[in-house]
Amino acid sequence: MYGIYIHVPFCIRKCPYCDFYSVASSEDLRRDYLLALRNQILSFDRVSADTVYFGGGTPSLLTPQEIAGIMSLLRERFDIDDGAEVTMECNPATADAAKFRRFLDAGVNRLSLGCQSFQAQTLRSLGRLHSAEEAKEAVRDAREAGFRNISVDLMLGIPFETPDVAERDALTAAELDVQHVSAYLLRICEGTPFAEGVPGIPDDDVQAECYRRFCGVMDASGYRQYEISNFAVPGYESRHNMKYWQCGQWLGFGPGAHMSDSVTRRSFAADIRRFIDAFRDSPVGDPLPLMQYEGTVDAEEYIITSLRTASGLDTAELSRRFGVSLSVDQISLLEKCRDAGLAELADEHIRLTRDGFLVSNSILSELI
Repeated sequence: MYGIYIHVPFCIRKCPYCDFYSVASSEDLRRDYLLALRNQILSFDRVSADTVYFGGGTPSLLTPQEIAGIMSLLRERFDIDDGAEVTMECNPATADAAKFRRFLDAGVNRLSLGCQSFQAQTLRSLGRLHSAEEAKEAVRDAREAGFRNISVDLMLGIPFETPDVAERDALTAAELDVQHVSAYLLRICEGTPFAEGVPGIPDDDVQAECYRRFCGVMDASGYRQYEISNFAVPGYESRHNMKYWQCGQWLGFGPGAHMSDSVTRRSFAADIRRFIDAFRDSPVGDPLPLMQYEGTVDAEEYIITSLRTASGLDTAELSRRFGVSLSVDQISLLEKCRDAGLAELADEHIRLTRDGFLVSNSILSELI
């Protein structure tokens, strides 16, 4: 089945580390975006889908009524499974228990709360709008509203972080009793304010220890690491994100959204004005002028994404999907990784260990 991704490109304020496409919202711009989004959705053929993901930007800047309208349209246009996972990213500064309750009524059944940290100094350095207490209160409000599938996004390798800080953030997430935790290493992206220099970034050794300590708390608290940066209570893994890591199928809607039919990857131009102009005045817009070819899904991509997951690479599936096998040199490299404690090789499965995850970029670069 397909997944469906809806890009909501609005933010109150751009965070200094973020390179995702977003713009400031206004009433007129949001109205035009929603009309264009409707026409874009109507331009696609019917498929069956079992996940919907509202990403951004800050999707929680839309009203519950607007989210409900999009969900109604998706169910009208596509065959959405009755048990579909419907995720919405949410900034803790943009919702409370009453609004969460209305989002639940609108059809959202999984929240991804962008807390990033539970430490006041860290949140200030990241330019976040919420406080540490507001981040924790958002989790409690979501649960009070009736959400039973809550994910918390945190960051590692951030300014002024120490292993003790990383451990405290992990403990706080576990104490809040959320079902899922994502802990992404800070990337310094070209074109962002952080690319011009930011004080307090820990060195590689400290970042590695932060990661180990964070993972240790997750293990001890009953969370299963199922991908380099993702941990879940068993049964609460992100079904939508697994489509990305398994080179599956998903449709993407909105400016900057990506999509894949498991063979070809495409995206839409990250330009809301062009997006609106292409779809606003057409009852069924033509997606082709905005669609950009990103490449084919090949064996190399499958190897890379598979080795990001705890289940690892199935070499029999690699052969079935792409008609290729690992070379002698690749197998030799993986055996060296195994001997160094960085990988495990068993039958037709290859997986990286936690220490392997820490140096995965180097391993994958050499492997590919």
